[in-house]
Amino acid sequence: MAARRYRLVLTGVAVALTLAGCASTQVSPPSDPAKMAAASAIDCKVFAARVASQQSHPADEPVPDALTIANDQAIEAEAGDDGDAPPAPLLANLPRFSAASLQSRLPVGWQPWTINRNKTPTRYALAEVDERVVVHAQADSSASGLYVPLRDRDAGMLRWTWKTNGIIRNADNGQGPREDAPLRLFVAFDGDKGSLSLKDQLMYEMARLTTGREMPYATLMYIWGGKRAEGSVLSNPHTDRVRMIVVDTGTKHTNEWRCHERDLRADYRKAFGTDPGRVIAVGIMTDTDNTRSTAESWYGDIALD
Repeated sequence: MAARRYRLVLTGVAVALTLAGCASTQVSPPSDPAKMAAASAIDCKVFAARVASQQSHPADEPVPDALTIANDQAIEAEAGDDGDAPPAPLLANLPRFSAASLQSRLPVGWQPWTINRNKTPTRYALAEVDERVVVHAQADSSASGLYVPLRDRDAGMLRWTWKTNGIIRNADNGQGPREDAPLRLFVAFDGDKGSLSLKDQLMYEMARLTTGREMPYATLMYIWGGKRAEGSVLSNPHTDRVRMIVVDTGTKHTNEWRCHERDLRADYRKAFGTDPGRVIAVGIMTDTDNTRSTAESWYGDIALD
């Protein structure tokens, strides 16, 4: 049961995103300077060196081979959301996109997840760009993602690189009906749900009853925004258990690789005002379902210290 909970944990985040998309329009107040996160962009040569140094510390367990993953996904698809599909393996580390084989459609170890059956899924595929293997995301009025369920681990440093060919001009991440982004990176955390407010506990119970899936205790989401200032910390329009940090914004850096390094513990404190629990999953998503628009983006390697 615990393994199944981790396998579905980021799909629980999707419950909040779905409900946010159905929420009435709400305009967020201007960003509070106290709620502004530090800048995180770093030189991509520095990023590459730091990620390479992490590669000298192999995972505690091997990533399942492509055939095993494909078989598990086929069984899950056949069983459907209500079937008793086998849980995805909990990994010690995030599999690198750059080490993936182009013979696979998706990187081994990364699992697909959907918001709901009524939404068109975003297309993800491995591609070679700038002499390295990355994940290519194409969204057309769509929303879905990829994630890795992890063994509980401490919140350390998070590093990643990404690129988009443009922003979603009518998107605004502070408003539910326009809450889309060309690039998102999720980090899900465990915690004591009994300590949450009654409103949040009811939200979690509604998610469990309607989907059979549990939401994580809290989720940090790093996004490429369109209107909000870089460093803004925003609450999801439906639940404040999902907080968004704008790390790139606007068109200044479109069509170029952006590399980031974040202190998860510091960001969690900034967003939630307390120390984080253990990291239990990481995921990515490109979505344009609320604005009925298109987006094309690329995700490079993601690494956790």
